[in-house]
Amino acid sequence: MILKLRTLDCPSCGSALHGEGLDTIFFCQHCGDAATLGEKGLERVESSALVPAPGRSARLWRPAWLIEADITVSDRLRAGGRASKGWRARKIHVIPAFVTPLADLTRLARALSEVAGATTEVPREPIHGGTLAIEDAVTLIRHIVIGDEVRKSDMLASIRVEIDVVDSRLVAVPFEEIPSGLRCSITGVTVRLE
Repeated sequence: MILKLRTLDCPSCGSALHGEGLDTIFFCQHCGDAATLGEKGLERVESSALVPAPGRSARLWRPAWLIEADITVSDRLRAGGRASKGWRARKIHVIPAFVTPLADLTRLARALSEVAGATTEVPREPIHGGTLAIEDAVTLIRHIVIGDEVRKSDMLASIRVEIDVVDSRLVAVPFEEIPSGLRCSITGVTVRLE
């Protein structure tokens, strides 16, 4: 086994980046830029922050991927082998990039994706817990699309889903701590931390 040590200095301004144990996503507290840690070291990623809903505050922030993608649903077969109409659309998904149970992650991703709105510059506060790679975020989008198709009333038997990423960036999502976990300051959805 070869062990490689990487410096965690912001690729934009050179300031030291801080994270938690398994973090692979970092937001610079000095300049606000974000970076992901991969095999080649830190790579800068476009970043912004989502704005809390009116009347809600941001006590802490967690990372998410904002992904614009062309989604194609085809080869859609209903029970009994009858074909049904597919669809194609460009959609924006906000996929939380921190560890939380899959059911909570999916529920929050759906809610954030429905209301993703105004963005602002990244707050110069700690934003930790980012462990989800962009490839895994795209897999979660596929999971959500298939789940939505299965819930339709036409008894789905099989489907083909293609996702072509048009643009992606990291976003800081505002939360409030509550006894059972975190409550999103945009959607009000509560998630548990693992």
